[in-house]
Amino acid sequence: MAEANAGPEVASRTFAERLLYVLAVLFVLAGLLNATPGIPGLDDGLRSLTGFDWITSRKFPREWFFPIIFALMMLIVALKHSMWRDWRGKSPRRRWFGLFMDVALVVTAMMISTTFLIEFEAICLIDQITGERERLIAESMKAEKEFAEVYGLPEPTTVEDPQCVGTTGGWLVLIVGLSILVFLCYNIKVWGLPLVLVAIGVAAYTFLTVMV
Repeated sequence: MAEANAGPEVASRTFAERLLYVLAVLFVLAGLLNATPGIPGLDDGLRSLTGFDWITSRKFPREWFFPIIFALMMLIVALKHSMWRDWRGKSPRRRWFGLFMDVALVVTAMMISTTFLIEFEAICLIDQITGERERLIAESMKAEKEFAEVYGLPEPTTVEDPQCVGTTGGWLVLIVGLSILVFLCYNIKVWGLPLVLVAIGVAAYTFLTVMV
């Protein structure tokens, strides 16, 4: 019976290790590309070759790059330190709890990344989807042009990023709190309890100062 169950377990572990390797290589390559010095003509060549005027080979837009890389990093951590996989010899309840924690880590990482994209003024993801951001920028541009015309100033071509209208609101504190809780609980396995206790102390102090 044990030998019959060993086959799927080994296959699952092999697939996870291969996926982990691929994602880790992509993670490293993305970091290297982001830090690569500029090569004259490379970006222009890529844009003319692909037809996309936004494509770049280096210095990716940080407001998009960092949250995506963060989510990818947490996925790599979940694959590397999977509780579900490492607890395969434990009781079913403990294994299912391990699977829950693996999924929770990835979901909260994606939730934090999405929240960043929603709250960051350079993106305002919800406003972009609803069209509110385009309307606000158009109104700001119109007001700036009228101001420049009245005072004889050069016509502006850009405006400051408007504040996000569609945000997470009061849910932000809950999202951050739950994410920290999941990260710290998961890191008991990764870091060990002593380091997690120190991190809990720092997080508690931060929350207390914010609430006060």
